[in-house]
Amino acid sequence: MSEANPDIRQQVEANRGALKKLQLLIPGLRGYRSKEDIRVSDELLRNQVADRLDRVKTNLEGLRKQVAATNDLTNLTGVGSLISQVQGFSGEVRHAAQGYAGWVAPITVNEDKLNKLYDYDYSFVSSVFQLEESTSSEGLTYDSSAPNSIQTSLGQIARAVSDLKQKWSMRIEMVEGIALK
Repeated sequence: MSEANPDIRQQVEANRGALKKLQLLIPGLRGYRSKEDIRVSDELLRNQVADRLDRVKTNLEGLRKQVAATNDLTNLTGVGSLISQVQGFSGEVRHAAQGYAGWVAPITVNEDKLNKLYDYDYSFVSSVFQLEESTSSEGLTYDSSAPNSIQTSLGQIARAVSDLKQKWSMRIEMVEGIALK
């Protein structure tokens, strides 16, 4: 991770309060505290990804306004469908089950597994950043004199959203330990 993109896990560890630091000193609570810190890191990361997806949605809404202003009904449906997909996916990422460190949890996730998951997320997050950039006003322009010219870009965005959903499903399968290897 670079200085511009710090590792969230290190930030969570650096911001531990006195109670959390005390829990790290007590045998039996140390593992619990470490797992909870990783879960907090995961939640922060998921919220940031969802925020980026919300920006993608905002970018697409700007495109929809341009398309509607020219009465281009062909592209209006495609853009509306993408907005709906991105909005639903953002909510799925933001509100995914976080898990807990229960005594008899149905799915046990140890610290190593959580760290591997966090590393897997790097590719996922990078793809979300690319999607945001490709839908920005610099990355996606609408030419009202050639409305069909936007369809290639809309197809690429649809494939990117589909790819992200597949990566997200794979992540969930990894957490649940049901992914085929």
